[in-house]
Amino acid sequence: MAALTRAVPQGLTFSRGFSLTEMAVVLVIVAILIAGLVIPLATQQDIRARQDTENMLTNLREALLGYAASHAAGDGRPYLPCPDTDDDGRENRAGGVCTGGIQEGRIPWADLGLGRNDAWNNRYRYRVTAAFSSSATGFTLASAGDLNVCADAACAASVAASVPVVVISHGANGAGAFNMAGGTNPAPAGADELENTDGDTTFVGKTPDTAFDDIVTWIPPSVLVNRMITTGK
Repeated sequence: MAALTRAVPQGLTFSRGFSLTEMAVVLVIVAILIAGLVIPLATQQDIRARQDTENMLTNLREALLGYAASHAAGDGRPYLPCPDTDDDGRENRAGGVCTGGIQEGRIPWADLGLGRNDAWNNRYRYRVTAAFSSSATGFTLASAGDLNVCADAACAASVAASVPVVVISHGANGAGAFNMAGGTNPAPAGADELENTDGDTTFVGKTPDTAFDDIVTWIPPSVLVNRMITTGK
């Protein structure tokens, strides 16, 4: 008896499934691709955090200029806020001057209305020259800042001299920053970052590298004076 046969429709083809080996290779390739995407994503997040913090520092500069323009000392002249030294967001002032003569601390974010934390949830450091922060006798055209921004801790090259105010974010590593718990993070290891936490009048502002990620901004005296002139102060 002739064997029964079933005709296969013309044009119809059959494909075999993936073997276990082929599936394993595919999974390895997918894992490599995912791993390749994770690193750029983390980098993008760091870039975004830094950009957000830089934008906030720009806004803080404007807020400080606005504060000076809208506050008159006892002699009618403008002045800048004292630092917040007890982490309540308000400046600490007594008798017209900064409490205890302390000119460095946290930015008084509640008085300015912004700048509570940077993108890494640390406070912004704020230093102001005493001649610019007195609410008894405000600053004048002759007032001189006592803060200097250098290219490194050795200060062989000056970036900005005699500035009245400096504001700092201690970057992603947060070394030496005032934290949200009211304390201070462990001190930085590098000399350049350490210069921004040692309480003196010299600061380092430069392009970030593997040992330095602080973001430093300041108000040049010419900018401060010009803003006061344009606002009639």
